[in-house]
Amino acid sequence: MSFGAKFRMLREEKGMPRASCDEIFHLMRGTVSNWENGYREPEEELLPEIAGFFGIRVRDLIGDAV
Repeated sequence: MSFGAKFRMLREEKGMPRASCDEIFHLMRGTVSNWENGYREPEEELLPEIAGFFGIRVRDLIGDAV
């Protein structure tokens, strides 16, 4: 599963809109959409924060995306 697909699944499980994630992680509007649609991936430095927010390990977050 790609990073974007995994992120979308985790976000939807929490019932969060994309815009909320942009705000929580201090991202420009539309960044999460770009991740979920496979256009971009987050900076490596942000991965631990994202994984921590969802309560998973970084390697579980990136899975096949490595």
